[in-house]
Parts: sequence; structure tokens; C-alpha cells
Amino acid sequence: MKKSIIFTILLSVCTIMGYAQAGQVKAKKPRIMVRPAETWCTANGYIQQNDDQGTVVLTPNYEIALQTSQDLNLAISKIEGQMNERGYSTVNFLTSIRGVKAQAGRNSGMVSKTTGSSLAVSFMDEINKQAKADIFFDVDWKVSTTGPKRTVSYTLNAYDAYTYNSIASVSGSGQPSFSAEVPILVEEAILTNMDTFLAQLQQYFDDCLQNGRGIALVVNCFDDGSGLDMEKEYNGKELREIIEDWVSDNSIGRSYNLVDDTETSMTFQDVKIALFDERERPQDAGTFGRELRKYLTSLGIPSKQGGSRTLGRFELIIGEK
Repeated sequence: MKKSIIFTILLSVCTIMGYAQAGQVKAKKPRIMVRPAETWCTANGYIQQNDDQGTVVLTPNYEIALQTSQDLNLAISKIEGQMNERGYSTVNFLTSIRGVKAQAGRNSGMVSKTTGSSLAVSFMDEINKQAKADIFFDVDWKVSTTGPKRTVSYTLNAYDAYTYNSIASVSGSGQPSFSAEVPILVEEAILTNMDTFLAQLQQYFDDCLQNGRGIALVVNCFDDGSGLDMEKEYNGKELREIIEDWVSDNSIGRSYNLVDDTETSMTFQDVKIALFDERERPQDAGTFGRELRKYLTSLGIPSKQGGSRTLGRFELIIGEK
């Protein structure tokens, strides 16, 4: 009887700590990357002008900010430390930028993106292809001085790294201080509402684990004069039906939105896919899109990957390889 009671207590404790089957399988938590918010970069002068096909685009100069602002690096380090203490794994932003630049040295086609002459989203996509973070934290703060005291007001936002959708947000102010350094003030201010913020974050991630994460899939027909389009039939089914049936069969809960369906293209939004495959490896839009390509190949339908791909978006082109 006593053994049974003890086992029940131990099982309850393991469940509370996020374990299943008496502590053998640990609950999954998202990988996090902390970066300065665009508003912080703008307020502190870390902005650059880029020419995007004749249009001037202002983008954050993240690398210079991280290389020159000691307060920024220490603040990010403080937040990463808090995440690690709570069992989350973090991906360092500056290390990821350097990884992309090193890759750019081996692939000159990426140089324009790493130097900022393309849109900021392309830059972040290149970073996350390597880092594979699940969630971005954007941190912004402002120091106010009243006499000898300093106070930090802050905003912390979380975004899905695949879709860039906002999933959690918190803001507030810390206690006034006579002597504390800015990074410590930032850490203390954020800690005030950290549990509420992380509860929002984990709720979103748990929902993704159960119901899947949304990705976008774009399918276009190659204009090669072959007459191959979405209306061409294979075994009595139009190509568009074949593609939609496959997406339906392979999305979690058959959950997806077909937002564009023409003679030459199909666009699926919010296609729910599992976060991990059967080997516990992270999945992204590319994983999903490549499986569709294999299926079409098995039917004798040629296709190739399009040039525009991110973790949350995959483009497939039907036609000549």
C-alpha cells in the first residue's frame, strides 16, 4: 500500500515537471533566438538604407549593433541565461550571423543578402535556415533618468520563426536604481512578467505540437510550351485535384487553406505539418514540399524546387527539371 502511494506521488511530480512515463521522456520546448527589436535599432542609430529594385528600404544593421553595443550583448546574454535556466535551448544571434557570412564566403550568391542589399526578411531567412530557431524574441528597452535614478521600460515580443506571426508579448517597467548597469536593469524588469510571457509562449508551442505548425506551399506550372497545367488529367484526375488530395492527406487534421487556384498555380496557406518527424527531427516547409515532389515524380509528373524558399514557405514548379 505504501509503495503504491509513493509511486503515485512520484508519477505526479514527474508529470508536473513535464515528464512522461516516470521521467523517461522530457517535454519538448522551443528553440529561441533573442535579437534587438527594429524599434531599438532605429532609436539607437543601427539602421541602414538599401536599394531594393529602385525602392529605398530601411533595415536594421544587426551585425554592427551586436559588434558595438556592449549593453545589447549583455542584455541578450541575460535573457538567454533566463531561458536556459528554465530548460529552453537558445541560439545565439551573433553566432548565427557569422555563420551566414561564412557560408556567403563559400557561396557568392548569398553576399547581397548578408550585406543588407536585399530585404531584411531575406536576411533573417538565411539566418534561420542555419539556426533553425522555433521562436524569435525581439527585445526593446528605453532608459529614463530622474535625478540620480535610472528606470528601464521594456517590450518583449515573441514571433514564430517560420511564419513571423506574433505569439506572445509583454511590456512594463523595472524598479528605479541608483547604480545598476543597463543589462541588469533590463533583466530585472523583464523578470517581473517573465512567467506570464513564457506561459503564453509554451501554450502556443504545445498547440503546435498537438495540432501542427502552419506553413505555405506554392505550386506553379513551368511555362515551357508543353501544355502542362493544373487542368491536365492523370488517370482521370486533374493535376490540381491530385495536388490538393495529397496536401489534404498529409496535413495534420486535413487542415489547410487553398487561397489561390488558377490554371497555372495553386497557393496553400496555413498547411498544418508536424513539428518533428518520426525520428524526432525538426520539419519545415521544405520537408513537406520535397515529399510532394517525390509523390509527383512517382506519377511521372516532373517538378523542381523554386528559388523562393524559407522555413515556412516552399515553392514547387511543375514542368521541366
